[in-house]
Formats: sequence, structure tokens, C-alpha cells
Amino acid sequence: MYFSATIISDFIAFASSKGADTKVLEQKFEIAKGQKQVSYETLVKILNHIGEELEEEYLGLHIGEQLVLKTTAYVNSIIQHSETLENAFKNAVYYSRLISDALECSLLKNKKSYSVIFEENPNWKVYPSYAKRQILDLTLLSCLNSLIVYTQKNYYPTIIYFQTEKPKSTNEYYRLFNCRLKFNHPHTEIVFEKQIFDNHSKEIKLGLLENLKEKIKDEIENLDTENALTYQLKKAILNHKPERILIEDAAQKMNLSKRSLQRKLKALGTTFKAVEYELQLNLSKTYLAEKQKSIDEISYLLGFSESSAFIRFFKSLTNLTPGEYKRKQSI
Repeated sequence: MYFSATIISDFIAFASSKGADTKVLEQKFEIAKGQKQVSYETLVKILNHIGEELEEEYLGLHIGEQLVLKTTAYVNSIIQHSETLENAFKNAVYYSRLISDALECSLLKNKKSYSVIFEENPNWKVYPSYAKRQILDLTLLSCLNSLIVYTQKNYYPTIIYFQTEKPKSTNEYYRLFNCRLKFNHPHTEIVFEKQIFDNHSKEIKLGLLENLKEKIKDEIENLDTENALTYQLKKAILNHKPERILIEDAAQKMNLSKRSLQRKLKALGTTFKAVEYELQLNLSKTYLAEKQKSIDEISYLLGFSESSAFIRFFKSLTNLTPGEYKRKQSI
């Protein structure tokens, strides 16, 4: 559950270019010498801080448009030294883990198009919508920029499907992507014509590409990744929302029996209830902090039969009622 620490310096550089006091930002979001990763929480805090200070609704799009990102340097090098555009995107999908594990990437190819599909890490999915949208926008624009840099031509996607809700204005998306946009989709997907990929390749020195891959091999292997079992369980729980999934159904989605799932979780020192409660609590805190939904709406979205049951759940874990927690966020 990480972002590359260099993304903080990228955000600070953008804020500085817009007149923000970088000394305050650097002190508040200091990165220890040699630190390679920062937490989701740290990333969200700096995005919120910069977004509020600059009153910037499209922070991710504008960072992607105006900066050459330090955090994507390794991935960009591998893309540029790939023999074909298809291989470049395959490499980008794999090595994107160097940048963050917040978005799970995959490449889909059919007769007419190539698509890069992004699915949220379940641990990232419970964070506030503003931060998630900025990271998604930045990722999509970086994806388009990679294609343009590789081909040396101004191509555009044919369509982008967004998992997020439609924003108040889509003008900036149309300006930068110049394609159809669809919102409230099950996942995020950026689609390009297959002909673009068929028409572009390079004569490269394969040894140089392999040298780049070897250079970052240890970094990939040492990434702080979550256990695959709890990761898949969290996906099953969140994908079932707004209903709460039963352990039997979650196990079935993971191709396990209920007893096998319980045994494997016990070996990891946790339980189905503990994993579910962690997600429920994090989601509820996000909904309350965003102040866009009533207690009744939050109760429904989390799968509680009554708001009183949600209030009891929340208070049992925080010693605060949802209303008290909400008021504290305003202080």
C-alpha cells in the first residue's frame, strides 16, 4: 500500500510553479533521506493540501500536462527502449508497480483496439474521491503521453471509461484527451485504435532494455505488497457493496471453501470479520469526512439494515458516534 516517494517531490514542484510556499510543503511532508515509498495516507494529505491551497479541481490532469514526472522516469525509460508499442505498454503495465500499487493495470487486445484497464486496489478504494480522481487522471494522462512520446505523433484515445462519477465540468478532459468519455463504469479503461500499435516499432538495442530491467529487478522484488489472500478477500467484500457479503460467498468467489478461507486467514493472524470491519470503518470515515452523504445513506452503502446498527458499529470501534466524528472533522 504505497506510492513512490518521488511523487511527493513532483507534487511539490507543481505547487511551487503555481506560487505555493514550498518551504511549508517540504516541512509538512518531509521525506526521510533514502525513503523510497510513502503511504496512501501521506499521499492523500498532500493532494488535499495542494488542491485546497491552489483551489485546483483538476490537479492530476494539470500535473500530468505540465510536468515531466520524476516518479515515472524508470518506467518511461523502459517504454522508450521497447521494440514495439505493444511491448512498451506491456512493460509499462508490469513496471507501473514501481510507482504505486494503488491501481492494478492490465492490457487488453482485440481485433480493433488496445485498452489499458485500471482497477483500484481495495485498500486505495476506501480513500476519499478527490485524491483517487487526481491519481487516476494523472495516470490516464501519463498513459497517453507515453504513447505520444513513443510514436512522436499526437494520437488520442477513441474513448475513456471512468469508474468515477461524472464531474461538474468535463471540459478539461475533452481538451486533453479529445475523445468520448463515459462515467460510472465498472472499471477505468483507456482505449486506443489497434492500427496505432500495428504501425509503430523501433530498432533497439535489446541489451540496453535488459540492462534497465535488471537494474530495477531488486526494487520490484522488494516492494512491500499485501498478502494475496487478504487482497482478494478485500476485493470480494468491496465488489459486493452495497450489500455485505457472507463468508461463504466470499470464499466461493475466491475458489475456496469456507473452512479453507478461515484456516488461511487464521494462519495470517486475522479473521474474515476483522478484514471486513477494517474496510467498513475506513469507508465510513471517508464518507463522513467528505460530508456528502447522510447517516442513512452511509448505512445503506455499507450494507447495514438500519442506521442504528451502523451507529453502534462505528461507536464500538471509535468511541464516537458518526455524528460526533463528522463534527470533529470540521475543527
